[in-house]
Order: sequence, then structure tokens, then C-alpha cells
Amino acid sequence: MPKGQRKSYTKEFKLSVVYAMLGGTQRPKEIFAEYKIDRQTAYRWVSEFKAKGESAFEDKSVLLGAEVEQLRKENERLRRENEILKKARAYFAERNAKK
Repeated sequence: MPKGQRKSYTKEFKLSVVYAMLGGTQRPKEIFAEYKIDRQTAYRWVSEFKAKGESAFEDKSVLLGAEVEQLRKENERLRRENEILKKARAYFAERNAKK
């Protein structure tokens, strides 16, 4: 893996690590070596799991189709509003310049 590129792990992989850490049958050092992960990463996953349960590892980057459509509509509305504001600014700037 090229330097500076982040590794991504599946939900199942993260849960395996968390359950191994919480199971207490292996020492943490053995788990880090077995799964080839950094200790900080493993402990962060355990912390997230304790705070949010399995939902902590849901894919946050995937938007549902309805969400994408809603965001597109909102984006278009904001563009129209921006155009209106630009025209109003130009109008008032011209009006004030005549005084």
C-alpha cells in the first residue's frame, strides 16, 4: 500500500477484532499481530463499539438514493438563490453609485 493512503476495513473485520479484544481469551498483543493492525486502531474500534454498538461500523460514505436526490434539489435551489442575490447586489451597487 502506498505511503499516505489509508487502509479501510470491513464491518465484519472490525467486529472480529472487537469481539476478540472483549473476549479476553487472547492477549491484546496477540490480537494485533494476528489481525495485522495497530494497537491504537483496535482500541479505537473497541471504544466506538462500546459507545454505539455494531452501528459504529456502518458505512458512512454511502448515501441512499433518496438522500442524493434531496441533496441535488437543495443544491439547485441554493444556486438559484445565489443568482438572485448576485443580481440584487449588482442592482443596489448601481443604485447607490448614482446617488
